[in-house]
Amino acid sequence: MKQFTVFLILILCQAYAFSQQYTLKGMVKKQNNEPTAFVYLRLLKQDSVLITQNVTDSLGTFAFKVEKGSYRLVLEQFGTELKNLEITVTADTLLEALIIDDVTGFDNVTVMARRKLVEQKVDRLVFHVEKSTAATGGNALDALKATPTVRVQNESISIAGKGQVLIMIDERIQRMPQEDLANFLKSIPADNIKSIEVITTPPAKYEAEGNSGIINIILKSAKANSWNANIGTSYTQRTYASGNVQGLFNYNYNKLSFQASVSKGKEKLLTSSDSRIFYAKELWQQAERNKSVTDLTSVNLGADYKLNKKWTSGVKYSGSFTNKNSANNPFTTRLNNITDIANAYIASAAVNRNKPEMHAVNWYHSFNIDSTGKNITVDFDYFNYRKDDNRSFSGNELDKNRHIITGTYFSSDNSNLNSIKNYSGKIDIALPNKWANISAGAKTSYTNTNNDLVVYDRKNGVPILNTEQSNVFNYKEYNQAIYFSMAKKLNEKWESQLGLRMEATQTTGFSGNLDETHKNDYIKLFPTAYVTYVPNDHHSFSLNYSRRIRRPDFDYLNPFVIRNNPYSYSDGNPYLKPSYIDNIEFSFIKDQKWVSNLYYSQVSDFGQMLSVTDPNTNITRTTPLNYANTYQVGISTYYNFNKWAWWNSFTGFNMNYQHVKSKTGLIASVHGYNGYIYTNNDFTLNGKKTVFAGVNYGLQLPGRYQIFNISTLHILDVSVKFLLSNKNLSLTITGEDLLKAQRPLISYYSNGIKNDIKSYSDTRGVRVSLSYKFGNNNIKVRSRDFGNDDIRSRSL
Repeated sequence: MKQFTVFLILILCQAYAFSQQYTLKGMVKKQNNEPTAFVYLRLLKQDSVLITQNVTDSLGTFAFKVEKGSYRLVLEQFGTELKNLEITVTADTLLEALIIDDVTGFDNVTVMARRKLVEQKVDRLVFHVEKSTAATGGNALDALKATPTVRVQNESISIAGKGQVLIMIDERIQRMPQEDLANFLKSIPADNIKSIEVITTPPAKYEAEGNSGIINIILKSAKANSWNANIGTSYTQRTYASGNVQGLFNYNYNKLSFQASVSKGKEKLLTSSDSRIFYAKELWQQAERNKSVTDLTSVNLGADYKLNKKWTSGVKYSGSFTNKNSANNPFTTRLNNITDIANAYIASAAVNRNKPEMHAVNWYHSFNIDSTGKNITVDFDYFNYRKDDNRSFSGNELDKNRHIITGTYFSSDNSNLNSIKNYSGKIDIALPNKWANISAGAKTSYTNTNNDLVVYDRKNGVPILNTEQSNVFNYKEYNQAIYFSMAKKLNEKWESQLGLRMEATQTTGFSGNLDETHKNDYIKLFPTAYVTYVPNDHHSFSLNYSRRIRRPDFDYLNPFVIRNNPYSYSDGNPYLKPSYIDNIEFSFIKDQKWVSNLYYSQVSDFGQMLSVTDPNTNITRTTPLNYANTYQVGISTYYNFNKWAWWNSFTGFNMNYQHVKSKTGLIASVHGYNGYIYTNNDFTLNGKKTVFAGVNYGLQLPGRYQIFNISTLHILDVSVKFLLSNKNLSLTITGEDLLKAQRPLISYYSNGIKNDIKSYSDTRGVRVSLSYKFGNNNIKVRSRDFGNDDIRSRSL
């Protein structure tokens, strides 16, 4: 009996030992230490029998309850296997951070090379540019044109249905006027871009700046224990020929990594615009043809050094140099509304020269506290922007027989030197814990911008300094920010994240000629909230809220007047206030292929440049105003079809309703609908995967955007790509805007007077590009960002 009892106890003990469960935990991160959500994990027995499965939360963490034994852990995302490793559990186990795309530090790990063209994450869409055919051989602006949900029209960048957004390069915001930003993006080769992230609801870590989210362009980084290089050239034929050459070099060995890239190109364009102003007695028609030549150069240098296992330091430099010359001859016809015969004409000629130059330096430190993901990063940034503008114009008014009217000659030379300097520092802390994942940080920055405008009146043939129009304007801005964010997985299906960012701003604007000083001082809170429900492996639901701010561009605040002709002038507005945006978005994701969003956005004190027409004097004044409160509600959806390996299709649409409630008598309250349909397609044309094709099409339906009515717009780009010489040589031929249909008619009412304009930006053409890569490409290492993200889109 005693022997039986002892035997029974041994059996029960053994059964308990085998049935006892232990906790297996871990975290999945990218090379840049960013936690990765929605990674599916399958835990298998050695005979490939599935034991359990899970998905990482918004901070990349996961946990299993398992019995003692040996297992195989498989990581997958969007149908692609990322890792496959063997583990043994004998007690509660905390794995080292699992780094996606980095196989060092693990045995028996397999990384699959195939990556999808598009990935949908909790708060962003990721477009892998290096997998796209259409973007090959172009520049960053071309890559944005090929990015799903992104629209590029007349070099203005927006998210379909959400308006203009801020642009980041490696998470540093580019704060510059729209034209200069477009030129800067043209200087970055698409072959140097790894991916583009479309972030519609940025978390508290990011600056609160930005109307409708952020687009983050991530450049390629060095490879571990290797070196690689890429050289390329492109030729584009539009009305005139343009060209570009570029090179990229990456080196990473042991503790040191180094990256360098340079691009040099020239672009020649012939753009046109035809505008009309419908006065009560006359119709003013202006035709303008603009010929421009732009030299573009960009340089990027970076180096990281791993001081020890926990401390990495690095420095990065980015420079952009542009020289643009343009000339145009605006001609205005004043037609009698009754007789339809010209009453008079206005003929003028203008020459513009500008040289924007940008330098940005970042000094970076990363401290890994432990293996659980606790991390501290520190950034110090210096940013210097300088732009030398020169404009000369002259003209006359003509009678109905096109004879010069005596005393109507006008002529002026304008020059403006704009300089912006920014100094900033920030710290970010990541503290993952068992009960919640915490992140916090702080930032401070100082910006000093100067405009020195000199105007010479030449209407008498001799240049005379116009002291009334010449002006010196200085603007200082101080910003301080702190943020806190907490994410918690409530159970296997529910998780949430709350964040709060506080930003304080102090500004001083001084006009030397007007002897006016304008100050502003405010503190604002910007909350964010995310709730996600994942009932199974095939479906996901999320509800997000964020509050954001859009601060005025620096040049918008300069109060001085710049005249173009006797009937047109522009000025700034020192009283311009920031706009505040509240965004709510509900998302549904099915099988990581079908993504739908319902969204609502409300803007208080909406502000932008507004052309105000005076019916009594026929003078048009262009000035920035906070002229409305707006809201929009809409739906967007897309489907990623990739059933067959040779065809990847990304098709979707956006429809929304917009309401603009005017705060001024200059503009009437308006409302209406708009819609946009698009399809991006990549094809693999042979079994060796050396011939590819891309077809991208977009259709803007007629509708309303803000105060503007916009007619139908078509976009069609077709490309073919060949891989030669063991796939090291790439030849790409791209037809852009083949329908030549990016010429919408835009109309609006100002002071009760109808205005419309139809412009064409010389977008139809053919691009031929060659790119050759060589070196040793093995393991990716992390890319790094600048810290002065919030200054560079309002000024540069």
